[in-house]
Amino acid sequence: MSTTTLTDDPWSGFLDHLRDRTSTTSRSRAEGFSTELWNATAGSGLFSTLAVEGIGSSGMRAAIDRIRALGRTSPDRGLTFSAVTQLASTIYCLRAFADKELQEHYLPAAEAGNAIGGHAITEAGAGSDVMSMSTTASLRDGHYVLNGTKRFITNAPIASTLVVYAKTVEDGVDKGLSAFLIETGWPGVDTSQPMPTAGLSTSPIGEVSLQDVQVPARNRIGHTGAGLLILDQVMKREILLAFAGNIGEMEQLVSRSVRYVNDRKQFGTSIGSNQLVADRIVETQMAIELGGALLESIAERLDGFEDVTIPIAAAKVFISEANVDSAINAIRVHGGNGYLAASPLPTFLLDAIPGAIYSGSNDLLRTKIATMLGVTS
Repeated sequence: MSTTTLTDDPWSGFLDHLRDRTSTTSRSRAEGFSTELWNATAGSGLFSTLAVEGIGSSGMRAAIDRIRALGRTSPDRGLTFSAVTQLASTIYCLRAFADKELQEHYLPAAEAGNAIGGHAITEAGAGSDVMSMSTTASLRDGHYVLNGTKRFITNAPIASTLVVYAKTVEDGVDKGLSAFLIETGWPGVDTSQPMPTAGLSTSPIGEVSLQDVQVPARNRIGHTGAGLLILDQVMKREILLAFAGNIGEMEQLVSRSVRYVNDRKQFGTSIGSNQLVADRIVETQMAIELGGALLESIAERLDGFEDVTIPIAAAKVFISEANVDSAINAIRVHGGNGYLAASPLPTFLLDAIPGAIYSGSNDLLRTKIATMLGVTS
């Protein structure tokens, strides 16, 4: 098993390790989640970024820069997505909303990467409509009793902890959604094996079954009924980070494509001299510039209590769709070589497709933008 080269700058050493891996290995999707790469990521200091830089604009900009570099460098896009989930769903959530006791108990392991986390929101009958979820948390004798089943939960099969969102009942009164930090080893918690997926197969997703799970009241994050507010803020950060990763992944596509079109000769000249071929690369670079600038602008506005709902939604839709288009263009630039099973490009396309689905479906986000602009339904 390879190990990360130790340097005075663990982050730079980690990126060098990924570059070496990119040039010398071709990971099979069947290999699944890489514990070795996760441990290398943890050793780089990525998960302690918000501890060092804070959870405001400066901290988010630092995290965005690192996730973008990870997307640009890593051969494993699933690793990037699992790392984003760790940062947003668990680390940011606890730092922003949990009390000191909960932070002291769970943050050290999360920020060291020793405890993998995720958040359990989606259910079989409740996707984008989170208020229709059926998972419940009933307060009984100082504990919340959680019951329900969550589906499509990133990191669930490998997680030590999960932030679970549930409808809360106290003294027979519906208190709305609340967030709870649970341990997957507790009685009544059952996490499934990874669900086979077409893309991002190195970022495992699964189901979480909760049957009379007793959760100490101190493990509620924030106050009762604050779950929707917490989820909104967490998802904003998840979008910023996940799609910064997409920007980095598109940068990787540009680098690959430029090298290929300069080396590939047809009709006595490089195929990059064909303007139509070059334009496919240029389209990706334009998306990188626009999407990257939009993410930076949003991150800078986080501390100003400004409503960034429309810009966040627009960034998510634009970047996720540009990532798919960029993967297709990279395959076309590489011609038949880009469609071979040995090429990483078809896998990159499959990895890009779910970006239009996770963190809020693009169709719903387009409708949300229209509504906020005043378009009547």
